[in-house]
Amino acid sequence: MSRIVLASQVDEFEVRIRAAYDNQLDGHLRRWGNDPEGFDADQVTAELTHDGPDVVALGPDVETETALRLARTLDRDRPEVTVMLVTKPTGKLWERAMKAGVSVILSPEAEADEIREELDRALDGAERRRDRLTTEADPASRAHRVIVVTAPKGGAGKSVVATNLAVGLAQAAPEQVVLVDLDLQFGDVAGALQMVPEHTIVDAVRSPGLDLTTVKVFLTSHPTGCYALCAPETPADADEVTPELAASIIDLLSQEFRYVVVDTSSGIGDHALAAFEVATDFVLVGAMDVAAVRALRKQVDVLDQLGLVRPPRHFVLNRSDSRVGLNAPDVEATVGLRIDVSVPSSRAIPVSFNQGAPVVQSDPRAPVARELMKLVERFAHVPATDPGRRRPRRR
Repeated sequence: MSRIVLASQVDEFEVRIRAAYDNQLDGHLRRWGNDPEGFDADQVTAELTHDGPDVVALGPDVETETALRLARTLDRDRPEVTVMLVTKPTGKLWERAMKAGVSVILSPEAEADEIREELDRALDGAERRRDRLTTEADPASRAHRVIVVTAPKGGAGKSVVATNLAVGLAQAAPEQVVLVDLDLQFGDVAGALQMVPEHTIVDAVRSPGLDLTTVKVFLTSHPTGCYALCAPETPADADEVTPELAASIIDLLSQEFRYVVVDTSSGIGDHALAAFEVATDFVLVGAMDVAAVRALRKQVDVLDQLGLVRPPRHFVLNRSDSRVGLNAPDVEATVGLRIDVSVPSSRAIPVSFNQGAPVVQSDPRAPVARELMKLVERFAHVPATDPGRRRPRRR
């Protein structure tokens, strides 16, 4: 059952929340009516969260600096709780609020429909945060990860993210990473990693008695210590790989490799859905344009409708510094996810992709590479290495 705590000395906004749900809120709503000004932030946090709330709403009468201080403490001590600010949103405030761990800013003048929509979004976010933290805390769940990289529209940079993620993970876990190119018709993981594969996924499905040993024979190794199961050479060959076979291959590889990174085709086709069913994590890639953002929101809705709410979702915003009339709060509000990694525009990305050397390998000190490594670090601790040294290829 959902729990909401409203930190406010006035009861007006509590009344408006109840009215927004027609006084039939599915859960508990508690108002903490003390004045947080002058109190120790740790003490206030303990009082706000003593009954395990899902959402803590600060305001509308809580002073902004006090609210941000409490938000930082809540984000540090109770990361499973979604923090909402009830105040007039501005661009500058959004930037500060995001850094403090705030997920939602709701205007005090919001209408009933907006109040309910934003609270529902906050509650959904709390559920995903709790699921993610539970998964990350469970050693068994960390043992083998199937990380599905997906984007609803082409051109978002999905394959760039997938290849850099795989190579970055190989720095932490050499020989324990495999990248599956499930963009069966037009995938180019091989080109992005400068590989000339002797075998593809089609060879695996054509072999009699599909098992782990058979699949491993058809992998192509990369000098960084990761492996790849490459896409077919021609689109016509893709028809031989059924969604069921694709899911079986991913499942077999997850029994052997610590990290299985799956680069799907754009959209939500049958093969992507098969990968979704076996995923332990989703990496959702979006770009800074209205069409891509709206499409990503639709994809998030589809995942919810399919009941795929437990796998943690990692939101990567590509070309995040593009000046196209959108900003990060706009994107987060539309998609319904907090941005986890912001990848700036950089000439290094197309250059590295064309040269077949992921930027985390070819130019690890570049700002764009550092941002991509933040995604890697969400799955594994990457030890500091000398960028000038290259790991020798094992045979």
